[in-house]
Amino acid sequence: MIYLDNAATTNYKPQPVLDAVTECLTKYPYNPNRSGNKLSILLQQKLFETRRKLHLLFNNDSELHVAFTAGCTAALNLAILGTAQRGHIVITATEHNSVLRPVMQLRKKGYVQVSVARPDGNGDITAEEIERLIRPDTYLVCVSHASNVTGKAQDIERIGKVTRRRNVKLLVDCAQSVGYFSLDAEKCNADMIAIGAHKGLHAMQGAGALIFNKRAIPRPITYGGTGTESHLYYQPSTVPDCLESGTLPCPAILAMNAGIDWWLQNWKQNRDTVTEMQRTLLSGLSKIHGVTLYSQPNLSGIVAFNVGKRDSTEVADLLSEQYDIAVRGGLQCAPLMHKYLNTSDQGAVRASVSCITAKEECFSLLNAVEMISKTSI
Repeated sequence: MIYLDNAATTNYKPQPVLDAVTECLTKYPYNPNRSGNKLSILLQQKLFETRRKLHLLFNNDSELHVAFTAGCTAALNLAILGTAQRGHIVITATEHNSVLRPVMQLRKKGYVQVSVARPDGNGDITAEEIERLIRPDTYLVCVSHASNVTGKAQDIERIGKVTRRRNVKLLVDCAQSVGYFSLDAEKCNADMIAIGAHKGLHAMQGAGALIFNKRAIPRPITYGGTGTESHLYYQPSTVPDCLESGTLPCPAILAMNAGIDWWLQNWKQNRDTVTEMQRTLLSGLSKIHGVTLYSQPNLSGIVAFNVGKRDSTEVADLLSEQYDIAVRGGLQCAPLMHKYLNTSDQGAVRASVSCITAKEECFSLLNAVEMISKTSI
């Protein structure tokens, strides 16, 4: 199978990641913070090492301000629900349902009002658009660093200057950018950053993190055993312990640890490959009659398009069944973005390359799309 659905999850897992998972399952199959044996303590040290790497990678104010989660969705829910208050939230039309749904749940319950920032003609969420929507009771702005539909990246530094000046917390969804390009929390005034490990870091599903600063320490949204202060009937107040109830997904976290190291060692070569393969697709698709492109060159390797008026899920199914090519059709869990693109009914076909995608695989997709286009309306 030709795998071009890397924006959903990368199928290539480098050997250091595989080794980290195996090592955790065979050498450290323990519960951190629950035992005093030397191997459990060693596992705790490895988890702290991962926190420190994320702290340094995103340049937030403390390694203790890194909470492990079950993925980026869980990190975004922790950020949004854990800082909720009565007032006003600004989101953007590029947001994934992992942002949209918890925010709309708060609105449904009557806690917040919500405004949506629309992209300009170039697909940019401008700082001016964000500032236009900020009100006296606005307490949170949520921005997707890179769209999971088109791959378009936003200028977080400019937006962050506005949110900090207006004393509003800024949450950045880095699900689609981590492992492809970086974000400096301090420079960009990003108060909370949500990541997952299974896309650009090429680690496994089941682990993510919320990286935050002292301005935006979230309240717990799940309660239970933390392995610390077990005499208390109530949740501990210390971070990150209070935010990590239950047994942590240690194999996935150590895979993320290894994925960070691997990315730092290989990012330039990976970026060059992703950029070249994406340009091959963009150039080829632009020459096929009836194809509409929604993506421009971007660092996350995403190319969104449609073939005539055919439903995108039908095209994705044809690519899978007749050509053995994996892509993603439909709305990609981003209905506001498709409303902006005027593709709510049709959806879009999303092809996404990775650091191991070959040019021959890109040509196979282009040939298949050309064949499909000949039978499209």
